[in-house]
Amino acid sequence: MKNFFLSLKTTVWTLFGIVVVFFIGSALMPAYREVFAPMNEELLCNWMQNEAARNPFQTWWFFAALAGLALLAVNTLVCSLQAVRGKWSRSDFLLRIAPQIVHAGFLFILLAHLLGAGWGYKLSGMLPEGANARLPENRALLLREIHVETDASGNLKDWTASVDLSENGSVAQSGTLEANRPLLYHGVGVYLKTVSFETGPAAFILVNKDPGAPWALAGGVLFTIGLLALLVLKWKKA
Repeated sequence: MKNFFLSLKTTVWTLFGIVVVFFIGSALMPAYREVFAPMNEELLCNWMQNEAARNPFQTWWFFAALAGLALLAVNTLVCSLQAVRGKWSRSDFLLRIAPQIVHAGFLFILLAHLLGAGWGYKLSGMLPEGANARLPENRALLLREIHVETDASGNLKDWTASVDLSENGSVAQSGTLEANRPLLYHGVGVYLKTVSFETGPAAFILVNKDPGAPWALAGGVLFTIGLLALLVLKWKKA
């Protein structure tokens, strides 16, 4: 079993399998939009219990891909642990540690996607002035008022929106949204994109929660540093 996780063949065949199931998923998702659309509107665990459980013939590839990514993560971790074991010397320290930094960055990126998909969400749409929108985790967003500023010709110059973010039925935080000034609350960001007055005052709001963002940043930095170090060391040794 240990040799299985240490084998490069395991990595190659796992990556090949993941690509295949992703290709299948890219065809099934647009064909069954009613099944996969709720993935962006609710927590992944809820989607798996509801839509995925009711439609196994359309969602099997998702669980196969998840299993493949888990196998790839274990394969990477076991290879890294095996590589750092044994005696080290000053001459080969950087050459041996650089690939492990790349592996660590890759694992952090996988963790970031897992956290973002499992406990994050991204919702957007037009919200009329005075309307209330329900959010996951027993939260809701109320658009209290839209404020606009016009120039001398009467053209729209700037706009803001006053909102209340509620949790469990009580207001948790209030604020005024601007183009580059979101409302942030416990990892949830509320962003104002634009306003419209075609059928009454309304604002295009984006609500985003991504708990994996810090891990993705750390993983990207580690992956880049490790890869650059590995390229430089290989180039000097050549």
